[in-house]
Amino acid sequence: MSFLKTLWHSAKGLCRKPHTIRKIGIFMAVVLISFALAHVLAGRIEAMIPALCVRWLWILPALLYLVTRHGEIITRRRHEKFFARKKLMGFDGKRPLYIKSVRLNHYLKKIRFKSRVPIGEWEKTKPHFEMFYRKKIYKIENLMEDITVTDIYVIEEKLPKYIEWQDEYMVEGRSFAIGEGYMGQAIWNAADLAHGIVAGATGGGKTALLRCIIRQAIHKKFNVLVLDFKQGGDFVQSEREYRKHRDLEAGYGPVISEPEKAREVLTALLVEVWGRLERFKEAGVTNIDEFKARRHGQFVPWLLVIDEAAEILDVKPKDKAAKELYTELDQTLRTLARISRAAGVHILLGVIRPSHDVIDGQIKNNLLWRACAYFADSAASGVVLGNDLATTLPPNVKGRFIIGEDEVQAYYLPLPKEYTDD
Repeated sequence: MSFLKTLWHSAKGLCRKPHTIRKIGIFMAVVLISFALAHVLAGRIEAMIPALCVRWLWILPALLYLVTRHGEIITRRRHEKFFARKKLMGFDGKRPLYIKSVRLNHYLKKIRFKSRVPIGEWEKTKPHFEMFYRKKIYKIENLMEDITVTDIYVIEEKLPKYIEWQDEYMVEGRSFAIGEGYMGQAIWNAADLAHGIVAGATGGGKTALLRCIIRQAIHKKFNVLVLDFKQGGDFVQSEREYRKHRDLEAGYGPVISEPEKAREVLTALLVEVWGRLERFKEAGVTNIDEFKARRHGQFVPWLLVIDEAAEILDVKPKDKAAKELYTELDQTLRTLARISRAAGVHILLGVIRPSHDVIDGQIKNNLLWRACAYFADSAASGVVLGNDLATTLPPNVKGRFIIGEDEVQAYYLPLPKEYTDD
């Protein structure tokens, strides 16, 4: 019975994704080669009974390959010995039971166990697991549905230091492709998390990520508005591309560098948001998606990008006249962040030096999508993410971010040749 059970688990392992066709193909090749060698040997034996035995000898190497490769017997025994040495045991007196390992993607493998060992004990054993696997552990977690199931994520290959943007990475709807992470492609779903923050020190890749998101918004036919009080030099490419894809509305371009002009534009945008919300109320819908689904009409989504948001949100160092202007900008922006989600307006702040003066509780509560590059200071990471994960990023890799709890290499949008020749 035990042998049949082993064969059953081996067959399930053979048919388990990923790469099921490739695994079955390799197994069939092993069977055919063993079958051919057995028949060649049997043909050279004159005695009938020995020849018959040799003729069926091919079954042995085929079963041996199936059990050892896909039944994972050796892997299970290695883990049992490891748990015995480390005395890792649950409150029920039993050691963790190895279930299976699955290659999630190019970078990560997930190894699953069944046990009643608390997650804290698994975390304490993490350095020993890394020596056991000879690879870094990305994270250890319990299943939400069943805390007696523990998954260990092993890094099979590190993330690349550079991924050039390709238009094929673009995703549908009001979502933006951000980069590649250990858990798969990172996507900002602006329909769910309408507003966001991209934080990072100078040279960390913050502006490059903003440009990549802006490019996607332009190709999705969004209205795009960029507030960059550094004279907009970082977004020249975005402005030129915007001019190519659509006529400028109301006579202004997508990049605004003057505070007075920014006040006019933000006020106009706020008026438009109120107008959209009034239309939704009349139509009996709650947001832009319902309005379109019920065929009442269609509004174009907005992407509002503010690079170095501290210029607007921190009004303390300004003189009296400037302080009044920037206070008005600050209040208009906060109002937009509170009410514009349903209207299809998405706000993205770029921050170099995050602090509680700039990103206070009200801003954080309305800008829920966060991408944070490396910070040596754990306080800066805490302001953006609520933890110190940004301090664990490699400081010499540009475009590496923490999004949620996942480490992500952001796509890089290179400057086209016609722009670099200017």
